[in-house]
Amino acid sequence: MTVVLYIGWFLAGLVLFILVGHIVAWVLYVPIAARVFGETLWLPARWHEPLDKGQTVEFFTEDGKRLKGTYLPTSAAQRQGVIAFFHELNAERWSAIPYTEDLRQRGFDIFTFDFRCHGSSDCIADYEPMPWVTTYDTADARAAINYLSSRSDADPRGVGLFGVSKGGTVALCVAADDHRVRSLVIDGTVPTERMQIYYMRRFMKIYLAHPIILSWLPDFALRSTSALARFVVQQRRNCRFVNVDQAARRIRQPVMMIHGQHDSHIPVSVVRALRNSMSNSVRLWAIPKAKHNGSISVARDTYHRRVARFFRLRLADVPLVEPARQAPFRARVQPILTRVNGLRDVLL
Repeated sequence: MTVVLYIGWFLAGLVLFILVGHIVAWVLYVPIAARVFGETLWLPARWHEPLDKGQTVEFFTEDGKRLKGTYLPTSAAQRQGVIAFFHELNAERWSAIPYTEDLRQRGFDIFTFDFRCHGSSDCIADYEPMPWVTTYDTADARAAINYLSSRSDADPRGVGLFGVSKGGTVALCVAADDHRVRSLVIDGTVPTERMQIYYMRRFMKIYLAHPIILSWLPDFALRSTSALARFVVQQRRNCRFVNVDQAARRIRQPVMMIHGQHDSHIPVSVVRALRNSMSNSVRLWAIPKAKHNGSISVARDTYHRRVARFFRLRLADVPLVEPARQAPFRARVQPILTRVNGLRDVLL
């Protein structure tokens, strides 16, 4: 009886500790977390010369915003599939060039466009894009897929998605609920909820005078603090965030995740944990010595070859040449039996 009583007191104390930790976290850390989370990091994107070739198009989102894009047909003799490219934060549609020119030569049409408040697309006066995925981003992505599906030369099999950094995260979120997406390659994913927990652990000693209570709390206890911080930022920035974790768990399409092992913005351990929460159709390729958005520079030839192979297998349905296998025993002896039966028929 005494042991049961001790266990009961221990559990009650544990619950009380977690409750107090929640209250302390909400009171002390939510304002700080909201401020840090709401700050827009300036992640520079490389500028690329626009291509003269291709068809310049415009299309509209469900909320009436006009987006600009360019459809680039393949330079190969036969089209293998259609791939939509989603650019990173602070970039524009032409950032697709180093990622997709090889795919165009290999038989894929490429569609690249400017998200709202980027490039030549419309903007919202009271909205500033952030590294975190919002419903504005997924609305733009759905509009791009709708446009590709409405073209007279649309591929009835569906489309592939290729996204970098925030664009890759948007691709992950929109593919979770769109069966028209057959496969996707995402480079430098930004998992919002997991990154919040990571930064809370990393910076609580800097921003808090007495972080010891928060440091003892498990991750699941910090999620409520993260959710409150996101809610506060949503009200301030006139947007709604998309839950990347929930979307990732709904993914059923084949996914190739690429990430730099030396990414100082998004640690590969965070991305690996996200991948482990997803289905078995997801593969992660961690590239040594690569920083954020730097994988293609570190392993350019291998990068192009692996991405092309993935889309060829998961989008184009082009069978690979399989190594010759030894025929089953019956298949090997069948010609001999046929000759024997024919000889028997002649003799008899």
